[in-house]
Amino acid sequence: MRIVIVGIGAIGSRHAACLGRAGHEVVTVDRNGNADFERVAGISGLSDVDYWVVATPTATHLAVVTDILRRRPDARVLLEKPACYPAELADLARTLRRHPRCRVVVNDVYAYSEAVRRFAATVRRFGRSDPIRKITVEFTKNRELDVVHGRFVDTRYGEAGYEYFHMLSILRSLLPGRQYRSYLRTHPALITSEMRVRTVGADLPEIELYASSAGTIAFPGLAGFAFPASVAKRYLESSRIPYGADMRYRFADVEFSSGKHVTLVFEPCYGTPVDYKNNHVVYVRDAVSSDHYPISGNHFDDAVLRQLDLLRQADDGTALIRLAEHRFMADLSMAVSTGGASHDNFARQGSEE
Repeated sequence: MRIVIVGIGAIGSRHAACLGRAGHEVVTVDRNGNADFERVAGISGLSDVDYWVVATPTATHLAVVTDILRRRPDARVLLEKPACYPAELADLARTLRRHPRCRVVVNDVYAYSEAVRRFAATVRRFGRSDPIRKITVEFTKNRELDVVHGRFVDTRYGEAGYEYFHMLSILRSLLPGRQYRSYLRTHPALITSEMRVRTVGADLPEIELYASSAGTIAFPGLAGFAFPASVAKRYLESSRIPYGADMRYRFADVEFSSGKHVTLVFEPCYGTPVDYKNNHVVYVRDAVSSDHYPISGNHFDDAVLRQLDLLRQADDGTALIRLAEHRFMADLSMAVSTGGASHDNFARQGSEE
């Protein structure tokens, strides 16, 4: 397959490496140099392009997608998240409707993760007889060094723009569709700038999502037990990943009414010789026993390849851009910036899956 990647920064380069390993012909576009072409218009043989990957900064996504569809109205596009800035979501939707032969999917890495799939299956198995009391998801990393170098600076979605799309994917895997849509419509009981979002509802378990790009760990006790390396233990004891450290503290924990916990811990072998970034563990624990099973796999590569297959098989006009999730993240950002958000902001969510 001939695949054009627009934008070959950190994320675009990962796409290029993944697709190259899979045997695809990769063509790159980037005005900053080191690419095959500076602009989409300069690509030779546009009619021979099978897929497009848009991995430019979020601020340019709408313009790049529009340019691609103007030249290839039937293009199959894998678009990096966030799809575009909040104020542009309606324009993006209109652009896709104007091109009924196109197929566009927003890169949803954790929706295609084998670790998440097995975790969710385990939760459902125990949940048949033991109701879920609370779901906690934390994605913490110190990104301050990245910010210094101009990466991961989101002025529109704010803190929610870094990790919340991923965390919502995990939550979506755990909740039935009706409950998940209810979650997106429910005004959180707590929203803080860390960013911590706690939601309670009559038809929902308690749900707490937390992300920090400053490295501040919120729940060291829920998954810290899984990290064997001394360097990781030091960070967990201080509840802080220091500046420049590349450790990521990412987990999803489900507590059942019985007190049992099922916990998915990503990359717990950080600080050991193991290829830690592609190794994850699901733990099942209660007061008297503990069990676990490791899961190996590259979330990113698996998701990219599976979504290209989805684009190949999808009907013309397919657009999977997760509007409800994007608007939810935008409302979280607004709530932080204004010190609160109206219930109406969240009430409109959940109807645009």
